[in-house]
Amino acid sequence: MYDMHLIRFPNHKELERGLMALLSVPWESLGLPDLQMVVRTEHIKALEQAKVRFKYLSKTAPDGTQSTSV
Repeated sequence: MYDMHLIRFPNHKELERGLMALLSVPWESLGLPDLQMVVRTEHIKALEQAKVRFKYLSKTAPDGTQSTSV
């Protein structure tokens, strides 16, 4: 089973930054309306490394938090 997470970016600038960070991950992600995406844990790591702001919409984030601290 794959770790899947629903996230939302706060604005289009962070979405664009996030998309650039996600290019380094060999797995697919799914873009949804309203700045939302379905991503894997590997994508989360890439976003955090790039210091891209996003909020977890899934019930459980990989580290138990609900939004990034960046």
